[in-house]
Amino acid sequence: MLRFYTFLRHYSLTIAIIGVIYGLAVNEQLGKLCAGVAILLFGMLFLSDGFKAFSGGFLEKTLTNSTKTPLRSILFGTIVTTLMQSSSLVSVLSISFVSAALISLVQGIGVMFGANLGNTTGSWLIAGASSINISSLALPLIVGGLLFNFQKSVSYKGVGKILAGLGFFFLGVFYIKLGFEGFKDVMDLSQYKLEGYKAVIGFILIGALVTSIIQSSHATLAIIITAYVESQIGYTEALAATLGTSVGGVVTALVASLSTNIEGKRLAVANCIFNFTTVALVAIFFPYFVQLNDMISSLIGLGEDSILRLAMWHTLFNLFGVVLLTAFIPQIANFLNKLIKGQGASDTTPLFISDTLLPYKETAINALENEVKHLYDNAFAIIAHTTGFSRTDIRSNQPIKELLKKREWFKRDFNVSEFYNTQIKTLFNAIMDFSTKLQTFVQDSEYIERIVALQVASRKIAEATKNISLLQKNMRKNALGSNVALQKVYDEMRLDLASLLRFIEYIKHAPKDKLSDIKDTLKQQKKFFKRQDKEAFVVVESLIYQKAISTAEGTSLLNDLSFSHSVAKELIIAANHIYGLSNIKTIRKMHHH
Repeated sequence: MLRFYTFLRHYSLTIAIIGVIYGLAVNEQLGKLCAGVAILLFGMLFLSDGFKAFSGGFLEKTLTNSTKTPLRSILFGTIVTTLMQSSSLVSVLSISFVSAALISLVQGIGVMFGANLGNTTGSWLIAGASSINISSLALPLIVGGLLFNFQKSVSYKGVGKILAGLGFFFLGVFYIKLGFEGFKDVMDLSQYKLEGYKAVIGFILIGALVTSIIQSSHATLAIIITAYVESQIGYTEALAATLGTSVGGVVTALVASLSTNIEGKRLAVANCIFNFTTVALVAIFFPYFVQLNDMISSLIGLGEDSILRLAMWHTLFNLFGVVLLTAFIPQIANFLNKLIKGQGASDTTPLFISDTLLPYKETAINALENEVKHLYDNAFAIIAHTTGFSRTDIRSNQPIKELLKKREWFKRDFNVSEFYNTQIKTLFNAIMDFSTKLQTFVQDSEYIERIVALQVASRKIAEATKNISLLQKNMRKNALGSNVALQKVYDEMRLDLASLLRFIEYIKHAPKDKLSDIKDTLKQQKKFFKRQDKEAFVVVESLIYQKAISTAEGTSLLNDLSFSHSVAKELIIAANHIYGLSNIKTIRKMHHH
């Protein structure tokens, strides 16, 4: 019995899928309907992939450049979704970009609003495909697409996928139509007559439910439009169900946001706010919106029985939402910043990298760079505190010699090893995991060099933090102790490390034309610590000779000086790699790409 349960648990999904296939094979009409939905979804996947082939760095560059104002963000979201016929893809992309801090939350919200509007062009396409015999175009498009797909060129493959995607899209609509035609006798939805608002709410829920299950508002719209054409549902019910697709559509964005950081989650909630507000208001004033829709449709010459009135309706209520809410985008962003707060996890969890970014190499490398800087900032705090300074002290203009007298951080309970495990190790592992995956998406040697440089920087930051933890106990004891000679040596150690940290903070904001000077200074710093390393033995020997310290203290001091110099060297290498000083040419080239 137990073995049977284990078998069921392992293979339940396979069994369920086989059951579905069998059920659909037995019931021919239902099979056609479901096959239509599957083919249409397949077409959507092809369309998205086809456009990805062309987007390369273009889509990312355009996204960062074309979203400076809320209006431009909306326009961008509308155009890209219209072209790609996938608001889900644009939503996922915006969430990833906001997570990677490449665009702000306000810009991301604008793109999301636009994606909802751009999504309505799909209903015009589906309504058009339902009203004319466009399915005769489907097979030639699929064949042509396949022929293009056999070519070596990435662009040809992209064109092939777009053509095949359109072909499958139309074929899907055709099969959904076939399925419904056969249902006429079996299932007549028009017999479930709900009256007034009950009907509106009922069909909004049906539209929402189907969309959240299928995960594609386009497929749901195809079902609604076809059901309307086949007189399975009335005009009002079709409008209400179309309105419901907007509620179900938020599921995709919410699912995409689960793997992202706080910013991504905020954006997914902003998408919910847009859709729920729009749907609620349109549902409340439903009869008036229907009148407005009929009026506009008549004005542009759509007859009373035209299916395109459903597409008009889809565009109308989304446009209403955009017009209504655009002015409030900054307020929505502020509200979300207050509502969804990072629970102190920002230091320990990745802020910028997410696997959804992997196909977009430029963006992914930018995000990786930001994440390595985030790792450095965590290490900077740990090293500053271990050497007895606050971060503000190091970032200030006060001479470090004066700051040495401050020893407040030595009096605090501060466990470096614990901080290393939470703030460095987890983040370092995430960076290594992401960068290794990213290498499989990247072919150009200069991008690979950059990824490797950032991996080296991460490793050095982690090593520096590990080494500083070995110093903590003695640094604290001797900086607060009564042995003047020892205190002096440890204070010099603190001075050298703090000066280096301050210089790296300067590099962060230094202008690009200063890079060569910075590189030279870091080279000198490296030589300085090398020299200190060589002289350490002489210093310790003379202190023992003067009887200022015991032999045991001398051995311990020698070890600590070595750890301190290792920390410095590791930080210098990390800074060189993060800011591209080890290979200025490569980095400049990449920024020009």
